[in-house]
Amino acid sequence: MPSIKRYVVIPDLALRLNNNFVRTLVEEIKKATLYGYFEAYPSLDAAKKPKENWFSRRLSVAGIIEIEVQDESQLSKKALQEFCSDILLLPSEAEQEGKLSSLIKSIYIKGFSLPFDELKLEKREALQIASFNFNPHDESKLQLNQPPLLYLNQIPREILFLLFIDHQFFLNFENWRQYNAREPKGKGCVYDLFQGMTLLAGLWMTSSKTSPVTMDNIKLLHRVLSDSIYADSTEDRRGTFREGYNSFPLHADAVTVAGIKELLQRIKTDNLADGFRIGHFKRCFITSDFCFIMSTLIRNEVVGSLGADEYLALERLNKLNELKDKAIHEAVQKNKNVTEKQIELIINTFLQDFEPDKKVSNSRFWSNLSYYYSDLARIFTKSSPKAEFVYDLDHSRDHALASAGHVAPTTVNIHEFNDEELDNLARKIYSLIQSGEEIHLFPPTRVIAEAWAEKAVEQFNRTISQATYPETIIEIIDNLVHELEILHLFHDVNCRTNYLLMNFLFLTHSLKWATEFNPNRLDAYSSQERIEQHKQAIFRTDYIIANKKQWIKSNAQIELVYACARAGVQLLDYSEANLRHIQTDNQYLEISQSLVAVLHSFQKMLNDILSAKIKKYDLQPVISSELFGLPQEYIDFVNALKQFQIDYDVHHFLTTVAPLSEKPEIAEDIKSILHVAGCNQDWSQNNQYASRLNSVG
Repeated sequence: MPSIKRYVVIPDLALRLNNNFVRTLVEEIKKATLYGYFEAYPSLDAAKKPKENWFSRRLSVAGIIEIEVQDESQLSKKALQEFCSDILLLPSEAEQEGKLSSLIKSIYIKGFSLPFDELKLEKREALQIASFNFNPHDESKLQLNQPPLLYLNQIPREILFLLFIDHQFFLNFENWRQYNAREPKGKGCVYDLFQGMTLLAGLWMTSSKTSPVTMDNIKLLHRVLSDSIYADSTEDRRGTFREGYNSFPLHADAVTVAGIKELLQRIKTDNLADGFRIGHFKRCFITSDFCFIMSTLIRNEVVGSLGADEYLALERLNKLNELKDKAIHEAVQKNKNVTEKQIELIINTFLQDFEPDKKVSNSRFWSNLSYYYSDLARIFTKSSPKAEFVYDLDHSRDHALASAGHVAPTTVNIHEFNDEELDNLARKIYSLIQSGEEIHLFPPTRVIAEAWAEKAVEQFNRTISQATYPETIIEIIDNLVHELEILHLFHDVNCRTNYLLMNFLFLTHSLKWATEFNPNRLDAYSSQERIEQHKQAIFRTDYIIANKKQWIKSNAQIELVYACARAGVQLLDYSEANLRHIQTDNQYLEISQSLVAVLHSFQKMLNDILSAKIKKYDLQPVISSELFGLPQEYIDFVNALKQFQIDYDVHHFLTTVAPLSEKPEIAEDIKSILHVAGCNQDWSQNNQYASRLNSVG
């Protein structure tokens, strides 16, 4: 008996489809049957034009599921509700997923179709890695075979942003626009990323390719990358190290047991109370509580009373102080685990910094102030003002799951832990993170962090010049950027700074760009796991270049879907006919212009140099060389230069000109061309030639 396929519209599916997709789909199907909007359409085309419903104005974030049953009776409300309830009773996620796959075969979202077994982002990542035939032992695939900036210039402008954003977002049908929307202030964080790479490309073109890394250069890069995030800030923290402690969360997709264990071993070895720690980040919410209490007190005790807005200045001040004292008292009663002195310090610092009573107009003063405090209460449930953050940070460090040195008895001291105990603790912390608990890595004080960063930079500069094999080069670069990442030297934009620095160093040392699936894996993957990630990321860049037409097409679809949503167009049918009249803006052209100009400028500069060398050696294009005795080496060199100008194949060029380097003049010109092109002795296949060239030079 043939199976029956039906198509069901699920509201808000585009917003809710995440790693917990099984529960999401099950709950949405149950809701649809319970509230009477479950509609099984006979075809996908029919589902793309759904009947008028309560979510008709939200089609841009809806999706369609394709379901397959053996009998129509399985589509009854009762049968579907029982099916969904049975799934939720299954003990493991794998069992739930397996049972749901017997019903749902694929989904249609944002104009893209996904088979059920690819709904997990980790599965899409694995399938992509399989598609580019990843071989971690093939070091030749890691090395550049073109000048670095010309290698980047192979990537069409439309998808250059893929170099900078987490690749996981694009596989989840998001491009630079959604990434930029996370930090849209100023000209946006994607604009800053292009500016940062433009800065690095400019440095690469104008300075020695083997110049040592310096902290000043890292600060300069951070200054450019953080321009937008601090656009409206009263404190200019661009390129500036943090003052005290800080912390950052360890995300479920960015940690492994081996990576956490390496961090624990680091903590144990350092044995410093002011060094690294790992533990829960616990927030006290004192400022949020105070603001909510103030809003309620104003509404209950002042708003609505006769002549509330006729208070004289002194009366208003006295009333504010009275309400503030009441609110602090209530906050103290609510937060018994925090001292009264600490609570007063947090609240008074907040009032001094924010001055809420001066932020509202005198017209309907008390009503406005109540609403303003209510808004602040919501804001401070998500982020804390400075004094409260400092308290939370200190309190969390003092109750860490892992620390060492002369620490308080409230924190776990792992200095005496053996290997088995470290392993068990790593597994425990990993489980806590996977279960959704907020676990942070707490870096050292600024003084220690800065000293360790300088030491890491010195170590890098000392060892990188001795490295010849690609994996060794990757390891040395990774050691540096991992150290900078976990030290978290800046207030923000640490990962982006280290990600661009890492790829700049890869290019400088003749390795390809690494398009990372999730750059945050720099945090808490083990050293070997990070190296594996970088190799995969290099293969991914080649995969993008090889399949650029498909990437451009997918990006164009994402652009049009985004434009529809911005314009308020409600569609499920993202066919070419429906999208034909949708217009996108030119924001990306402005964002990408600086880098595109540098890449084109470099290509022109290199071509001009090659043309000048060709003209220098191509002394007689018409008369035969035998008549004037033009050396055969000159003819061969001209041919090699002309071929290099066509394909920019460095390995072929070096192989061709190797026998010609006995001529000192040719040897000197080869060296100058390689220097401008950005090719150096890291091209390991050519080390024998490089040695011969150096001995001649």
